[in-house]
Amino acid sequence: MESDPPHKRDYDAGMNGSIIFGIAALLPLLPAAFWPAPRQDETGQGEGRLFWLLLGVATVGPIALQISAGRGLWQSGFSATLWTIVASTMLVYFVLCLISGSIRKLRPLLLPYLVILSVIALLWSSVPDRAVAGESMTVWLQLHIGVSVVTYALITVAATAALGVWLKERALRSRKTSHLVAGLPAVSDGEAAQFGLLTAAEIVLGLGLLSGMATQFYIAGSLMALDHKTTLSITAFVVLGGLLVMQRSSGLRGRTATRLVLMIYLLMTLAFPGVKFVTDVVLS
Repeated sequence: MESDPPHKRDYDAGMNGSIIFGIAALLPLLPAAFWPAPRQDETGQGEGRLFWLLLGVATVGPIALQISAGRGLWQSGFSATLWTIVASTMLVYFVLCLISGSIRKLRPLLLPYLVILSVIALLWSSVPDRAVAGESMTVWLQLHIGVSVVTYALITVAATAALGVWLKERALRSRKTSHLVAGLPAVSDGEAAQFGLLTAAEIVLGLGLLSGMATQFYIAGSLMALDHKTTLSITAFVVLGGLLVMQRSSGLRGRTATRLVLMIYLLMTLAFPGVKFVTDVVLS
């Protein structure tokens, strides 16, 4: 009986390795995502050592996957892109939790969403990936990738804060609440966190557009290629800037602000993982 050719054996081994690594990254997320939010004490704080332990383990898992699966290469497929989003968002969220108690309370909304992304990434692990060799990773390209994933992570947390504000306001209007909604940040705290995150995202997104222009100039000699990703990113930058100006000048709040934040997140999703999904899954 003929044995499988070497390239097929290598592909099967790589696919099985990706699935194993993916499961190992997903499992640490589950306790942190679905551990019930603790009751708030008299100081308004409910986090303890268990919170930080679960959050730390959940952060290390996806990052370890990125390090172990990369093998010195930048993986650019749809599944790898989702894992990059999960890892970068967990890292950014962990850092933000060290700074803000309000952002810690977003855990019941943010982490289950990241679990969903992880499951989708795991299901698409069998789709052949494309790697960028280390020698192709110029300084400008590395900087561009870095600021892009940080921007998306910040906007992900900001969109979660906006959703939390909407759920909190809805509960106040209906005078009905749940344990999940009760544990979310107060409306004023959520709006303050949202504004700060969006401001940081606008700055980092601006740096990302500049680094993208530098990368494009280095590779092709032109400052900008108006592809789908660039167009959506510029649109998100303009809409985000307009939202920040309106919030600062006219005090835009509530459902209108939430819709705009979620629209910005949709634009960034179409620009980042959305393009990968079309090119690597739909058109493959």
